[in-house]
Amino acid sequence: MSKKESKKPLKLWTCPKCERMFRRKNQIHSCTKYPLEKHFEKKDLAETLYNDLSSKVENQIGSFYVESLPCCIHLVTCAYTFAAVYALRDGIKIHFTLDYEVVNDRIDKSSQMSKHRFLHSIDVKSDKEIDKELIGWIKLAYNMKKQS
Repeated sequence: MSKKESKKPLKLWTCPKCERMFRRKNQIHSCTKYPLEKHFEKKDLAETLYNDLSSKVENQIGSFYVESLPCCIHLVTCAYTFAAVYALRDGIKIHFTLDYEVVNDRIDKSSQMSKHRFLHSIDVKSDKEIDKELIGWIKLAYNMKKQS
């Protein structure tokens, strides 16, 4: 790789209040911290599915850290949220972003966020739905920022 092609090390900005890391200095965000276990109060299935998803992501894709926010649970690598999980009474909803639109019956909703960014939403009601196909999409989302 030539000097022109080499990538500079990623410099992250850390919010002095909540200590979350971001790619942009003074990134607008909520500093509200929310206990992870509160997402799963009276939502046993959601907790089971989240734990299964987390385990498969860790074992089949790579390491990540969790940011538990009042709205949802972010799965983060290198200050990039590659997936968001919403705990529902009857399962979980997963959001992930790719640089193309996935056309598949499993996708509940896709929204074009910008020219090359599509947000996808999928509801998961069973551990059988956390399969090779879903993990494949999440892996693509996980690796997106590595390509830019």
